Amino acid sequence: MKAILSKLRPSKRLVVILAAAFAVSAASGGAAVYVGRDRLVARLSEPSASGLECTALRTLKLDHRGQRWIRMHVKTDSAAGPERVRTALRVVGALAKKEKADLYQVVVLDTAGPEERAAARGAAIGAEVLFAPGPQSVKGMDEPFRASYNDGTANPGGMFHGKLVSLGLDEVRAIMAKMDDHSPCIDPAAADAEGAEAPAVSEASEHPAKTAEAHGGH
Repeated sequence: MKAILSKLRPSKRLVVILAAAFAVSAASGGAAVYVGRDRLVARLSEPSASGLECTALRTLKLDHRGQRWIRMHVKTDSAAGPERVRTALRVVGALAKKEKADLYQVVVLDTAGPEERAAARGAAIGAEVLFAPGPQSVKGMDEPFRASYNDGTANPGGMFHGKLVSLGLDEVRAIMAKMDDHSPCIDPAAADAEGAEAPAVSEASEHPAKTAEAHGGH
């Protein structure tokens, strides 16, 4: 029996080779785990194609000489300009699917920005989208979309002091084509409203698109 075991006993050289092989295998497995984890973290940190989670601040339904406008102010946490405008495009799409209107406007504000309607303009705007399904019927709208964002970051007061960046129609279409989420903003007032329609507000401007821009500070 001892003779058989002695024959099966591996040589020192074989033991060294096997030990080295197992060490390399273990190291490779550990490296694979870390590489996989790094890739996952990198993927999670990538900007969403559909923008950011947002909270609805107010929705205004305006009546202008037989035309219906819907203007929405929403808030997001601090984010880059492209993420803000993607958020606005997603929300305007969700809004258009929910309600019919001649002109939609979504204005993105920072969470630290102003709450009052009159103050939601100028440097308070992080991104803005105007959408007219039939632009030929809305004065001042040459194309269905008008989208822009401020390339600055919000200061502690929620104000943006960067440059205004406008997107072309092809850019808007490309962004919307890549979206995998079409959800609206969280609306804290939705439960209280229980589907009640907000009263229409009459506006006297003859140029809806220009009026929307005036409220947006452009």
